[in-house]
Amino acid sequence: MTTLESAIRTAVLRGRDHTALGAIASVSEGSTAVSLSRGGAPKRYRYQDENEDAAGFARGPGGSLVAVADGHGGFLAAETAVEWLLDTSARGWVSADAGDLRARWEETARDALFGAHTEILARATREGVEGTRTTLAFALVRPGDGWLAFASVGDSHVFHVAAGEVVDLAAPEERGLFFLGTASETRETLLLRVVSGSEPLADTRALVLVTDGLSERHIGVDLPEATVGEVVAAALPAARDLRPLGTARGVVEAALAAHARHDAGDNVASAVAFLSAS
Repeated sequence: MTTLESAIRTAVLRGRDHTALGAIASVSEGSTAVSLSRGGAPKRYRYQDENEDAAGFARGPGGSLVAVADGHGGFLAAETAVEWLLDTSARGWVSADAGDLRARWEETARDALFGAHTEILARATREGVEGTRTTLAFALVRPGDGWLAFASVGDSHVFHVAAGEVVDLAAPEERGLFFLGTASETRETLLLRVVSGSEPLADTRALVLVTDGLSERHIGVDLPEATVGEVVAAALPAARDLRPLGTARGVVEAALAAHARHDAGDNVASAVAFLSAS
Protein backbone atom coordinates (compact mmCIF):
# COMPACT_ATOMS: atom_id res chain seq x y z
CA MET A 1 0.00 0.00 0.00
CA THR A 2 1.37 3.41 -0.93
CA THR A 3 0.22 6.94 -0.17
CA LEU A 4 -0.09 9.64 -2.81
CA GLU A 5 -1.02 12.18 -0.18
CA SER A 6 -2.33 11.85 3.35
CA ALA A 7 -5.97 11.38 2.32
CA ILE A 8 -5.34 9.24 -0.80
CA ARG A 9 -4.32 5.56 -0.64
CA THR A 10 -3.42 3.20 -3.43
CA ALA A 11 -2.63 -0.47 -3.93
CA VAL A 12 -1.28 -2.42 -6.92
CA LEU A 13 -1.05 -6.16 -7.58
CA ARG A 14 1.57 -7.05 -10.19
CA GLY A 15 1.42 -10.36 -12.00
CA ARG A 16 5.17 -10.95 -11.86
CA ASP A 17 4.87 -11.16 -8.04
CA HIS A 18 2.18 -13.87 -8.13
CA THR A 19 3.08 -16.88 -10.26
CA ALA A 20 1.89 -19.91 -8.27
CA LEU A 21 -0.72 -21.82 -10.26
CA GLY A 22 -4.11 -21.72 -8.53
CA ALA A 23 -3.12 -19.14 -5.92
CA ILE A 24 -5.01 -15.85 -5.47
CA ALA A 25 -3.51 -12.60 -4.19
CA SER A 26 -5.85 -9.91 -2.82
CA VAL A 27 -5.76 -6.45 -1.27
CA SER A 28 -8.82 -4.73 0.17
CA GLU A 29 -9.53 -1.44 1.89
CA GLY A 30 -12.89 0.13 2.58
CA SER A 31 -15.16 -0.13 -0.44
CA THR A 32 -12.43 -1.31 -2.84
CA ALA A 33 -10.55 -4.54 -3.47
CA VAL A 34 -8.31 -6.16 -6.08
CA SER A 35 -7.47 -9.81 -6.70
CA LEU A 36 -5.13 -11.51 -9.14
CA SER A 37 -4.05 -15.02 -10.14
CA ARG A 38 -1.82 -16.75 -12.64
CA GLY A 39 -4.78 -19.00 -13.41
CA GLY A 40 -6.40 -22.29 -12.51
CA ALA A 41 -4.64 -24.41 -15.14
CA PRO A 42 -1.57 -24.06 -17.38
CA LYS A 43 -1.84 -21.73 -20.39
CA ARG A 44 -2.30 -23.60 -23.66
CA TYR A 45 -1.00 -20.76 -25.83
CA ARG A 46 2.35 -19.04 -26.31
CA TYR A 47 3.28 -16.46 -23.68
CA GLN A 48 6.31 -14.69 -22.28
CA ASP A 49 5.67 -14.39 -18.52
CA GLU A 50 3.64 -16.69 -16.30
CA ASN A 51 1.43 -13.86 -15.05
CA GLU A 52 1.12 -10.74 -17.20
CA ASP A 53 -1.95 -9.07 -15.58
CA ALA A 54 -2.14 -6.23 -13.07
CA ALA A 55 -4.80 -4.54 -10.95
CA GLY A 56 -4.97 -1.55 -8.64
CA PHE A 57 -7.10 0.97 -6.82
CA ALA A 58 -6.97 4.47 -5.39
CA ARG A 59 -9.19 5.77 -2.59
CA GLY A 60 -9.69 9.38 -1.58
CA PRO A 61 -12.18 11.66 0.14
CA GLY A 62 -14.13 12.13 -3.09
CA GLY A 63 -14.31 8.61 -4.44
CA SER A 64 -12.53 5.51 -5.65
CA LEU A 65 -10.74 4.48 -8.83
CA VAL A 66 -10.27 0.80 -9.79
CA ALA A 67 -8.32 -0.60 -12.74
CA VAL A 68 -7.30 -3.86 -14.41
CA ALA A 69 -4.84 -4.54 -17.21
CA ASP A 70 -4.31 -7.70 -19.27
CA GLY A 71 -0.72 -7.82 -20.47
CA HIS A 72 0.52 -9.43 -23.68
CA GLY A 73 4.15 -10.03 -24.52
CA GLY A 74 5.25 -9.80 -20.89
CA PHE A 75 4.18 -8.12 -17.67
CA LEU A 76 5.77 -4.71 -18.31
CA ALA A 77 2.91 -3.06 -20.19
CA ALA A 78 0.15 -4.05 -17.77
CA GLU A 79 1.92 -2.99 -14.60
CA THR A 80 3.15 0.23 -16.23
CA ALA A 81 -0.38 1.16 -17.31
CA VAL A 82 -1.89 0.62 -13.85
CA GLU A 83 0.97 2.33 -12.02
CA TRP A 84 0.96 5.30 -14.38
CA LEU A 85 -2.80 5.76 -14.00
CA LEU A 86 -2.59 5.76 -10.20
CA ASP A 87 0.48 7.97 -10.10
CA THR A 88 -0.76 10.62 -12.53
CA SER A 89 -4.56 10.67 -12.53
CA ALA A 90 -5.81 9.27 -9.23
CA ARG A 91 -5.05 12.31 -7.08
CA GLY A 92 -7.36 14.62 -9.00
CA TRP A 93 -10.06 12.06 -9.70
CA VAL A 94 -10.61 10.87 -6.11
CA SER A 95 -9.98 14.18 -4.36
CA ALA A 96 -12.74 15.92 -2.45
CA ASP A 97 -13.18 18.56 -5.15
CA ALA A 98 -12.88 17.21 -8.68
CA GLY A 99 -14.41 20.33 -10.22
CA ASP A 100 -16.20 19.71 -13.50
CA LEU A 101 -14.62 16.28 -13.99
CA ARG A 102 -17.82 14.63 -15.18
CA ALA A 103 -18.36 17.29 -17.82
CA ARG A 104 -14.85 16.72 -19.20
CA TRP A 105 -14.62 12.99 -18.53
CA GLU A 106 -14.42 11.83 -22.15
CA GLU A 107 -11.42 14.06 -22.88
CA THR A 108 -9.79 13.40 -19.50
CA ALA A 109 -10.11 9.62 -19.80
CA ARG A 110 -8.70 9.63 -23.32
CA ASP A 111 -5.76 11.75 -22.17
CA ALA A 112 -5.07 9.21 -19.41
CA LEU A 113 -5.19 6.26 -21.80
CA PHE A 114 -2.88 7.92 -24.29
CA GLY A 115 -0.55 8.92 -21.47
CA ALA A 116 -0.37 5.28 -20.34
CA HIS A 117 0.30 4.22 -23.94
CA THR A 118 3.15 6.71 -24.23
CA GLU A 119 4.65 5.64 -20.89
CA ILE A 120 4.57 1.96 -21.90
CA LEU A 121 6.49 2.73 -25.09
CA ALA A 122 9.00 4.86 -23.20
CA ARG A 123 9.62 2.25 -20.49
CA ALA A 124 9.87 -0.56 -23.03
CA THR A 125 12.51 1.43 -24.90
CA ARG A 126 14.46 2.18 -21.72
CA GLU A 127 14.43 -1.47 -20.66
CA GLY A 128 14.98 -2.96 -24.09
CA VAL A 129 11.66 -4.82 -24.15
CA GLU A 130 9.90 -5.44 -27.46
CA GLY A 131 6.27 -6.27 -28.18
CA THR A 132 4.81 -5.65 -24.72
CA ARG A 133 1.19 -4.45 -24.87
CA THR A 134 -1.85 -4.37 -22.63
CA THR A 135 -5.53 -3.72 -22.30
CA LEU A 136 -6.56 -1.16 -19.67
CA ALA A 137 -9.97 -0.71 -18.10
CA PHE A 138 -10.73 1.65 -15.25
CA ALA A 139 -13.76 2.97 -13.42
CA LEU A 140 -14.32 5.90 -11.08
CA VAL A 141 -17.09 6.26 -8.51
CA ARG A 142 -17.94 9.61 -6.88
CA PRO A 143 -20.64 8.72 -4.31
CA GLY A 144 -21.01 12.24 -2.95
CA ASP A 145 -21.54 13.59 -6.44
CA GLY A 146 -23.81 10.70 -7.43
CA TRP A 147 -22.06 9.52 -10.59
CA LEU A 148 -19.69 6.93 -12.01
CA ALA A 149 -17.44 6.90 -15.05
CA PHE A 150 -15.37 4.35 -16.95
CA ALA A 151 -12.98 3.95 -19.87
CA SER A 152 -11.39 0.97 -21.60
CA VAL A 153 -9.13 -0.08 -24.45
CA GLY A 154 -9.18 -3.79 -25.27
CA ASP A 155 -11.34 -6.67 -24.13
CA SER A 156 -11.27 -6.38 -20.34
CA HIS A 157 -14.65 -5.94 -18.69
CA VAL A 158 -16.34 -3.19 -16.65
CA PHE A 159 -19.43 -4.83 -15.16
CA HIS A 160 -22.06 -2.49 -13.73
CA VAL A 161 -24.03 -4.41 -11.12
CA ALA A 162 -27.44 -3.08 -10.09
CA ALA A 163 -30.46 -4.79 -8.55
CA GLY A 164 -31.42 -7.55 -10.96
CA GLU A 165 -29.08 -6.44 -13.76
CA VAL A 166 -25.43 -6.82 -14.77
CA VAL A 167 -24.18 -4.91 -17.83
CA ASP A 168 -20.67 -4.79 -19.30
CA LEU A 169 -20.24 -1.04 -19.81
CA ALA A 170 -16.93 -1.49 -21.64
CA ALA A 171 -18.20 -3.91 -24.28
CA PRO A 172 -17.74 -2.38 -27.76
CA GLU A 173 -20.05 -3.33 -30.60
CA GLU A 174 -17.24 -5.47 -32.00
CA ARG A 175 -14.41 -6.63 -29.78
CA GLY A 176 -11.00 -6.48 -31.35
CA LEU A 177 -7.40 -7.05 -30.38
CA PHE A 178 -6.64 -3.47 -29.37
CA PHE A 179 -3.85 -2.65 -26.94
CA LEU A 180 -1.95 0.16 -25.34
CA GLY A 181 1.74 -0.08 -26.21
CA THR A 182 1.30 -1.03 -29.87
CA ALA A 183 4.00 1.07 -31.50
CA SER A 184 2.03 1.71 -34.69
CA GLU A 185 -0.89 3.34 -32.84
CA THR A 186 -1.06 7.13 -33.01
CA ARG A 187 -3.16 9.25 -30.69
CA GLU A 188 -5.86 9.45 -33.36
CA THR A 189 -6.01 5.72 -34.09
CA LEU A 190 -5.76 4.71 -30.46
CA LEU A 191 -8.61 6.95 -29.36
CA LEU A 192 -10.86 5.30 -31.93
CA ARG A 193 -10.49 2.14 -29.81
CA VAL A 194 -11.68 3.75 -26.56
CA VAL A 195 -15.02 2.86 -24.98
CA SER A 196 -15.93 5.36 -22.25
CA GLY A 197 -18.81 7.12 -20.55
CA SER A 198 -20.40 8.32 -17.32
CA GLU A 199 -23.80 7.93 -15.71
CA PRO A 200 -25.67 8.47 -12.43
CA LEU A 201 -24.99 5.99 -9.66
CA ALA A 202 -28.73 5.40 -9.17
CA ASP A 203 -29.14 1.86 -7.76
CA THR A 204 -25.58 0.72 -8.49
CA ARG A 205 -24.38 -2.01 -6.14
CA ALA A 206 -20.88 -2.45 -7.47
CA LEU A 207 -18.50 -1.98 -10.36
CA VAL A 208 -16.58 -5.17 -11.07
CA LEU A 209 -13.64 -5.00 -13.48
CA VAL A 210 -12.15 -8.25 -14.77
CA THR A 211 -9.62 -9.25 -17.41
CA ASP A 212 -10.63 -11.81 -20.01
CA GLY A 213 -9.33 -14.73 -17.96
CA LEU A 214 -12.94 -14.81 -16.74
CA SER A 215 -14.53 -14.96 -20.17
CA GLU A 216 -12.06 -16.31 -22.73
CA ARG A 217 -13.72 -18.87 -25.00
CA HIS A 218 -12.97 -22.48 -23.98
CA ILE A 219 -11.09 -21.20 -20.92
CA GLY A 220 -13.40 -19.04 -18.80
CA VAL A 221 -17.02 -19.16 -17.71
CA ASP A 222 -19.86 -19.45 -20.23
CA LEU A 223 -21.93 -16.55 -18.86
CA PRO A 224 -19.69 -13.81 -17.42
CA GLU A 225 -22.50 -11.38 -16.52
CA ALA A 226 -24.44 -14.08 -14.69
CA THR A 227 -21.30 -15.22 -12.87
CA VAL A 228 -20.52 -11.68 -11.69
CA GLY A 229 -24.11 -11.20 -10.53
CA GLU A 230 -23.99 -14.43 -8.54
CA VAL A 231 -20.69 -13.49 -6.92
CA VAL A 232 -21.96 -10.06 -5.86
CA ALA A 233 -25.16 -11.60 -4.48
CA ALA A 234 -23.12 -14.10 -2.48
CA ALA A 235 -21.01 -11.27 -1.02
CA LEU A 236 -23.97 -9.17 0.17
CA PRO A 237 -24.63 -11.06 3.45
CA ALA A 238 -21.05 -10.40 4.61
CA ALA A 239 -20.02 -7.43 6.74
CA ARG A 240 -19.86 -4.24 4.69
CA ASP A 241 -16.06 -4.04 4.64
CA LEU A 242 -15.78 -7.67 3.49
CA ARG A 243 -18.07 -7.38 0.47
CA PRO A 244 -15.49 -5.89 -1.91
CA LEU A 245 -12.94 -8.55 -0.98
CA GLY A 246 -15.50 -11.34 -1.30
CA THR A 247 -16.49 -10.08 -4.73
CA ALA A 248 -12.96 -9.59 -6.06
CA ARG A 249 -11.83 -13.03 -4.86
CA GLY A 250 -15.10 -14.69 -5.83
CA VAL A 251 -14.82 -13.58 -9.46
CA VAL A 252 -11.25 -14.88 -9.66
CA GLU A 253 -12.25 -18.16 -7.97
CA ALA A 254 -15.03 -18.64 -10.54
CA ALA A 255 -12.53 -18.10 -13.35
CA LEU A 256 -10.04 -20.55 -11.84
CA ALA A 257 -12.74 -23.21 -11.47
CA ALA A 258 -13.59 -22.79 -15.16
CA HIS A 259 -9.91 -23.09 -16.09
CA ALA A 260 -9.69 -26.37 -14.20
CA ARG A 261 -12.79 -27.71 -15.94
CA HIS A 262 -11.37 -26.83 -19.35
CA ASP A 263 -7.81 -27.87 -18.46
CA ALA A 264 -6.70 -24.56 -19.99
CA GLY A 265 -5.81 -21.45 -18.05
CA ASP A 266 -5.24 -17.73 -18.37
CA ASN A 267 -4.18 -14.96 -16.04
CA VAL A 268 -7.09 -13.18 -14.37
CA ALA A 269 -7.29 -9.92 -12.42
CA SER A 270 -10.29 -8.23 -10.83
CA ALA A 271 -10.93 -4.85 -9.22
CA VAL A 272 -14.09 -3.94 -7.31
CA ALA A 273 -15.71 -0.76 -6.10
CA PHE A 274 -18.66 -1.70 -3.88
CA LEU A 275 -21.33 0.89 -3.20
CA SER A 276 -24.23 -0.49 -1.22
CA ALA A 277 -26.19 -3.51 -0.08
CA SER A 278 -29.50 -2.27 -1.46
